[in-house]
Amino acid sequence: MALPHLADYPFYRERLGPDGRPAPWALADLESYAATHPGDPFAGRVIGAVTPKVALQMEATGEPPIWTALNPPELDRWAEVVGGMWSRWGAVASETIAFFDYGSSPMVLLASGGYVGYLRRGAAERLGIFAVCNDGVATMAPRMVGIVETVKPTMLVLRRDLVAPFVSALETAGVSLAQTVRWAAVSEVEGTVTREQAQAAASSLGVRVLRILRCDAAFMLAGECSECGCFHLDRRYRAEQLPSGEVAITTTFAVTCPSVRYNLGAARLAGAGCPLEPRAQRIEC
Repeated sequence: MALPHLADYPFYRERLGPDGRPAPWALADLESYAATHPGDPFAGRVIGAVTPKVALQMEATGEPPIWTALNPPELDRWAEVVGGMWSRWGAVASETIAFFDYGSSPMVLLASGGYVGYLRRGAAERLGIFAVCNDGVATMAPRMVGIVETVKPTMLVLRRDLVAPFVSALETAGVSLAQTVRWAAVSEVEGTVTREQAQAAASSLGVRVLRILRCDAAFMLAGECSECGCFHLDRRYRAEQLPSGEVAITTTFAVTCPSVRYNLGAARLAGAGCPLEPRAQRIEC
């Protein structure tokens, strides 16, 4: 899919350099634009007359709230990214993946066509697996334990701030997560948990913990590789190393709300060469 003409989008128009490329940007730049352009919920990244089919509020931004937008084909491609991530982690047809997260998380929304309108097939449906979601508040930890006992998921995705209450609920109920769960993936609202946080979560949960790199403004989702420890990028992302020691991402399927040169922050491009996926572009952070 060809990238849009960025001069048509107000946010990018004022960021274009002489070479026609926008300066790398981050959430703070979107928030600054929104603060000075009230009444534009998409912060200048949707052409004025366009009415998006799908609009999602970005959790990682403050006030005023900022939204991102997609059309059905873009939503479908984003779900492909999630399905690819689970495949790399060894998801097998007829297994169940459980979420302890808010329904607004793309990890949940993209799991099933039943969770968000216009999505033809969610990531779970593509892989032939089942998905169940528990609301992402700490008080729902006992119900998450009940889901583990009853549904017996083999894969679990949860937010980093829910690890502690979930572990406490498991201990109170005398339930071992390792009896059913093969791996757990831990996410942040923006960015990723540190390796130290992942190791601590693995020790507490008693199962292998993998990290998720999430950046909603760039429709970015990537999973930590169990072999090399880097984040393998789907082919729909283009990454570039910036002189500042940061990495910028361009999402090629994003047309309704373009994401060109989104700054992930301090990171390093590791290039190709992982034994599990030799041609994958990888990010180390």
